[in-house]
This record gives sequence, C-alpha cells and structure tokens, in this order.
Amino acid sequence: MTTRRVPERECSTLSQTHAAAYDRMQEALRERGWLETGELLQSGLVSGRALEAGSGPGYLGLEWLERTRNTRLVGLDKSPDMVAIARRHAQELGLEERARHLIGFAEAVPFADGAFDSVFSSRSLHEWIDPATTFTELWRVLKVGGRFFLSDLRRDLSRSARSFLEHRMTSHVVLDGLRASIDAAYTATEITALLDQTELCGCEVIETSFGLQVMGAKLE
Repeated sequence: MTTRRVPERECSTLSQTHAAAYDRMQEALRERGWLETGELLQSGLVSGRALEAGSGPGYLGLEWLERTRNTRLVGLDKSPDMVAIARRHAQELGLEERARHLIGFAEAVPFADGAFDSVFSSRSLHEWIDPATTFTELWRVLKVGGRFFLSDLRRDLSRSARSFLEHRMTSHVVLDGLRASIDAAYTATEITALLDQTELCGCEVIETSFGLQVMGAKLE
C-alpha cells in the first residue's frame, strides 16, 4: 500500500548546507554518467532555447548544452545558493555565454508566452506548492511545436530501488533529503490526475524503476 504523501519542508531545501551537499551529490551523478541528459535528447529536446525549471546546481542543463549545438539555456531556481553554484559551474565549463541562471519560481516564470523551444525539469515536481498551476505556467512559456520533459522520484518506489538510491547518497544531509523527497513525491496515477486539470492532459506519464517521466509536445 502506498503511503500518504508528506509535503517537503521548504526550509531544508533552501539552506546553504543543503545546496552545497546537493551540489556534491549531483557532481557524483554526473561523473558516473547518471544524469538524465540522454533521456532529454531521446525525447526530442535537441535544439533552440530551453528553460530548466528547478535547475539546482546546474549540471543537467549544462551537460545538455555540451551535448547540443547552437542551443541556449535559462535555468530557474528559487534558491539563491543554488543559482550561485550553477553560475559558477557555467563559468568553469566555458558555457556562460549560452547559459543564464536566475532566481525565480516555476509557478511564475518571468518570460513571455512561447519564449522557449523546450522546457524540462528534474527532481523538483515534489517541491511545487501548486503543481497544476506550475504545469500550466511551464506550458505557457513553451512554443507551439516545442517539447516538454519532466522527471521526478515516485513515492511508490520498490524497496530495492529505494535501497539502491539510499546507498548512493554522499552525505547524511542528502540522504535525509532523499527520504523526504520520496515521501513528498507523487505516483503516476496522481500525476495523471493533475495533468487532466491542465493543457498537458495529452502528455505521456511513464513509470521508471526510480521515478516518473512526463513528456510531450505542444501541438497548438
């Protein structure tokens, strides 16, 4: 039986300690080739200007830039510490001309309708206070013909999948954060019901071993 969802406490996800620990953990995932860059490319996000909602320390979006040509990225995150880390990584990788990382909220994206060729997000859905509103806002800034990709953990992880993830956390801070994030995550059924309230109702919801993926194209 799936446990009741427990929303994540915002104070823990915004702390400087959490940002530094999460940065180290994401760096380890990048070094092992475990970021979702391949899934982004396979889903059709290969060109143009992209928005990454909840960009964190920036590794996913920056790796996407490295693996595409003539692309640009805007990373949006509510944590000033995360944004500062992402800007530093962009400079270290020589990508500061193609990447902008801004402090902001996914439920109120500071860009015009249809400003982006693609929109993606990883591991931030469970933090959204009003998911239906946020989905609608991200869809608003996506161009007609643009691609959408979102992934997150799932609350109904198998015991073996949960154990696999827990044993790969790099500190007690991120281990506690992982457990809180799983408790705050959604199931595929819950996400489908949320999407049915929005213009994203035609998007595909896929269960993976370690989470969920939502993907689709804005046709009109």
